[in-house]
Amino acid sequence: MFTKTNKLSFQSFLNNINFKFYIFLILIFEIIAVYLSYKNLFNYEGCTNVVFRDFNLFNNFISIPYPEMCDESFYFHGFQWINHIYENGYVYQDRPLYLGIGFIIYRFFFIFSLLFGFLIEPISLLLLSSLILQIIIVNLIAYVICKTLKANFDRFYFLIFLLLVIFSFEYRLYLFLPTNSTTYLLIFAFSIYSIKNKKLSGFMYGLLFTISAYGIIGFLYELLTTIYKRKKSVKTIIKNIILFLIPYIGFELIRVLLGFFQGKEYGVKYIHAAEAEEYQQFVWFIQTLFNRSYEPFQNCHTLTEFIPCYFDITLTYFSISLFYISLCLLLFFFTLIRLKKFNYRSFSIILSFTIFNYIFISLQGFYVYRFVYYSIGFGVILLTCLFLVKIDSELLSILSVIATATYTLSRNNFQEYTLDLNLIDSLLIITIICIFIYDFFTKRNKYTVDN
Repeated sequence: MFTKTNKLSFQSFLNNINFKFYIFLILIFEIIAVYLSYKNLFNYEGCTNVVFRDFNLFNNFISIPYPEMCDESFYFHGFQWINHIYENGYVYQDRPLYLGIGFIIYRFFFIFSLLFGFLIEPISLLLLSSLILQIIIVNLIAYVICKTLKANFDRFYFLIFLLLVIFSFEYRLYLFLPTNSTTYLLIFAFSIYSIKNKKLSGFMYGLLFTISAYGIIGFLYELLTTIYKRKKSVKTIIKNIILFLIPYIGFELIRVLLGFFQGKEYGVKYIHAAEAEEYQQFVWFIQTLFNRSYEPFQNCHTLTEFIPCYFDITLTYFSISLFYISLCLLLFFFTLIRLKKFNYRSFSIILSFTIFNYIFISLQGFYVYRFVYYSIGFGVILLTCLFLVKIDSELLSILSVIATATYTLSRNNFQEYTLDLNLIDSLLIITIICIFIYDFFTKRNKYTVDN
């Protein structure tokens, strides 16, 4: 059959080559993907802008267009001086593990440049560290999705998932930035993996929580479903809650020790997302319920208005993500027609967790596009990966990656993300549909002949 994998296929090639050569190929694909993403930089709005930035590399000054985020100085401060993140006013104390990983990468390049006498400005090392960190995250995401949907590591699908994530709308925005926003998809994918395999790990969720508070959602979901289904004893549930708190308590202990040894100004507790008036994330909801004197900073921080606010931004998400949703639905349709029996377990897990995420995030009180993407958008990515695995067509998988890449990279601002497809986009989608129609009738004719 036209779409079936054969002995001369790319998939067979990847499975049979030396693992070191496979890693080399992955690096080549990643370098090409990063290059294409850089050559087609996104025209940001608001906090981030593409500006000409000066770099000093080996005593050579170069000026190139590169994204600059309004709050990157906070991330860079943590990457350079991890022991200073508990100063008063430092807004990202709630992600110490993420900053710690960035610190390790930055210090590696910093020491490397000193040892070999390379003269590289700190800002250049910080931007390089940020990019390396984002590439590490995308590899981890692809690996977790692969383990979730294929059980064992699959070389071909790891590459497919890797490229789908790199060319997703999420990475279109954040690949060249130091933000921890990209870790949300990693946390989402790990949650699906944990739920599917019934591997509730309070400690792992606790670590993810110190990368982003988003990590608590998967833990709560598993905890609540476990309690509801009474699958584990009370002792096991309490044990996982304690394990979840260990990483957080560990960093709190570090904060106290820094305040004790370096001075009180280095051990200040400040949670910006909750304490800043304009955010009041989740705090507004609790205050509204239990504090009669509470006065909201904005209309969306009220029980009567937060749902309309969330609904409006959800509509914005759908208007921007129509292509990705349409591709996902198209693959779902192919899956239903092609497979005689479709195991809905993975599908139902992804869908139910996506809905739980969407409802949970609705209560945070800060309503912008990306927070809807952190639920529905991630669900669409995982479902797209699932349908590609179920269809099991090498050609359709590759074409889906190419279609996603060309669509994502050919659009440079929010307004261009519509179903107004250019010629290449249209040809790719038509090709995908034609291949499936051919495959469908080939199977049908074969079935008729056999009977």
